[in-house]
Amino acid sequence: MISFYHLADIHLDQPFSTLASVDGFPSKRREEIFSEFKRILKQAIEEQPDFLFISGDMYEHEYTKIKTIKEINEYFSKLKGQVILICGNHDPESKNSFYSSYPWASNVFILGRKKPYMFFEEKKVCVYGIGYDTGGGQFRELETIKTDRRYTNVLMLHGDADLSISTYNSVNSELLKDIGFDYVAMGHNHKMYVKDNIYNPGSLCQLKFDDEGEHGYFKGDLETKKVEFVESRSRKYADITIPYEKLSTFEQEYTDKSTIYRIKVTGVKNENDIINPIEGYDYLHIIDKRELPKRANCETVSQGIKGRFEKVMNERIMKESPEEKEIYKDALNLGLKALMNEGLDLE
Repeated sequence: MISFYHLADIHLDQPFSTLASVDGFPSKRREEIFSEFKRILKQAIEEQPDFLFISGDMYEHEYTKIKTIKEINEYFSKLKGQVILICGNHDPESKNSFYSSYPWASNVFILGRKKPYMFFEEKKVCVYGIGYDTGGGQFRELETIKTDRRYTNVLMLHGDADLSISTYNSVNSELLKDIGFDYVAMGHNHKMYVKDNIYNPGSLCQLKFDDEGEHGYFKGDLETKKVEFVESRSRKYADITIPYEKLSTFEQEYTDKSTIYRIKVTGVKNENDIINPIEGYDYLHIIDKRELPKRANCETVSQGIKGRFEKVMNERIMKESPEEKEIYKDALNLGLKALMNEGLDLE
């Protein structure tokens, strides 16, 4: 048995500036993400897997303090197995990164440019790591990898698989199969992805409204190739579009007060319609997407065009000769009548 945990995209200390409409919520959300990560590490300490793989973006390079790294490392040091990390685009392999400068526990290994792979003889496992280095394009290192079939071969890759729209370390799943990896531990894309022996758990917790679907991590056995997805306990996001006339029923339909809600209210915006705040939810942000009545819109547009046309024509009349002035005055009068939907006499 070769047991493992596979996580990715925890994004510790992410600023969550888009949630700032509720006072103090970004800080609260950061604490929740860290607490969930620590809960899983505590569980790993109880189960003691042979390997803990974290496939990039464990933390936010620009915001994370050494206090956070120190606490994580203390958890890692209590694991009897090996902790294998690769860098992501949010925690890149740079000279001043914690991956390069921090004294990690003896069972923690960072794979990348300086150390592209490691053999673990006791379990006959070889782990290859392709993280993110400044400049990108690290996926080309796959061209130089030749796996040894005497070992169980694991690839950790921070990038995308089979996404033609992606230019970020994007690889073809058939290539990964041909090289001979037994397990591919992906990271970067925040949505869970599984194809053959390629596994991307997505972000550990939902981090934004676009991160739809389940969030969590994989655990399993590299020998039997049995893998299960374990969903995290973090709160969900809900992006809801609702007509104004149905807004009053929101509290009856959406009863989970802990979900992070963004509500887009649609419909016609009449003068006396006021959107009242909805109380009692941890986070709820209302965006008024209602439109003005069509007549009002037409009149507003018409007045704007009329004013602009009149201004341009009067400026032209001031510059022309007396003969030309009369022509432009006639054109101005005809144009104004047309914009005001009046009948035209062109004879």
